[in-house]
Amino acid sequence: MLTLTLMNHTFEIPCEPHEREKLIDAATLLEDKLDQIPGLKGESKVLMVALNLAFDYLQLKEDTTQYTLRLEDQIESAINQVATDAASGDGSQT
Repeated sequence: MLTLTLMNHTFEIPCEPHEREKLIDAATLLEDKLDQIPGLKGESKVLMVALNLAFDYLQLKEDTTQYTLRLEDQIESAINQVATDAASGDGSQT
């Protein structure tokens, strides 16, 4: 069980021991994001931070997907090049 306090609210969060550090990091990130929005209060502030975090998550997910696709293309090109070299008899070793 992990006890966290955010915006004067205390939460008892059931978690595995290996999840504690990541949950503490998440709470710290949330507190930092809340501090970056001084003009809003209460629910509006929390919703704005949630929106920003969701946007960041979706952007990171898209960036990761694009990066993975580029890597897959590079791997496929390398495999095709090796297959072409092998088929043409250019199997010279250095």
